[in-house]
Amino acid sequence: MKYLLDTNVIISHFKGDRFSDDTDSFFAWVKNAEHEIYISDIVYAELYTGVYLSDDVANEEKRLQRFLAVNNIEVKYNSSKTAKRSGELYAKNLLKNKRSVKRILPDFIIGAHAEQHSDALITWNHSDYDINKAVMTPVEVMDEHDKG
Repeated sequence: MKYLLDTNVIISHFKGDRFSDDTDSFFAWVKNAEHEIYISDIVYAELYTGVYLSDDVANEEKRLQRFLAVNNIEVKYNSSKTAKRSGELYAKNLLKNKRSVKRILPDFIIGAHAEQHSDALITWNHSDYDINKAVMTPVEVMDEHDKG
């Protein structure tokens, strides 16, 4: 299976938040099960925002790169097809919400990327995504595969 990760899944690991134990279990499970995980270039950019906001940019960049390498997380780049679908999803959302911006365009780009290149989008926040692909938490993915 191929899973696209949302930024919040990786941030959970680094921040040690309330999801971090489940996040770390997910990364170990993926490695054992030999599934593919990757991030889009938008997620990569969001992660690098955190790197450049840190007090020690060089060390934070090394931590991020080491984490991506250890977990075999590949960065995949968006295409014009992804950009078009992102615009469609964003426009539908704006029309549905009477043009009130409740979510930002990068979420739609991540969602469109997941639709085109993965079996599921893995996130800790389902409500950010309304796409034609499974949107699951790390725990839901592990539970689904354990049942199957």
